[in-house]
Amino acid sequence: MNDTDCLFDDLLCRSLSLFHQFRLYDDCVEEDNAFKALREAEKIVSNTRNGICVAKLGCVIECLAHRFYIDDDTDGVLGEVDTFLIKFSKGLKHPSAEAFVASLWMGEYFLLRLKNPKSRTHSRSKKMVSKMLSFMADMLHKPEKQKELCLSSNDVFEETVDWVKEVCDMHICEKQMVLLLERLYSLQEKGMLQQGDGGKNTLRQQIWDFYY
Repeated sequence: MNDTDCLFDDLLCRSLSLFHQFRLYDDCVEEDNAFKALREAEKIVSNTRNGICVAKLGCVIECLAHRFYIDDDTDGVLGEVDTFLIKFSKGLKHPSAEAFVASLWMGEYFLLRLKNPKSRTHSRSKKMVSKMLSFMADMLHKPEKQKELCLSSNDVFEETVDWVKEVCDMHICEKQMVLLLERLYSLQEKGMLQQGDGGKNTLRQQIWDFYY
């Protein structure tokens, strides 16, 4: 990740941690600081219009709603995020490690949208989860495409498998899931994954820990 990505992830991780501290100790100062960190992250999204950052921010907002730190009816707040990411996804046409990670984050975002019982966009969210599964599987379809994806690390592989398991729990998109898993494990068996930095993405791990 570049410096901006690291700063952005740090802000979101800090926000989640502070919200947790606020709930634990009923400290309004922690709540104020949590919202401050969240607003700083929103500024970065506004300035960069980066699809991965948009998806990450959306995931955090859904987590906060799920835990009732904010209104759990997020359709109004995240409507523009949905629209932006749907448009952004249409620009992902060529296989690359970055496109794969972007697809994973969008998949996680729309899965959380689908999990929200108050959302009135379940059909659209399910369609996007299906699209991300298919796109990721397609990137692993041909040898020349697999060669591009060898840039991905074993950490990304594990995070993708974890996400697919979450999709599986929703009992949707079964054919797409099976196909993606088959191609992921084939990639691993061929030794086309680089060693990661020794751990999964900190923000992604914190999001799922916070959510559950």
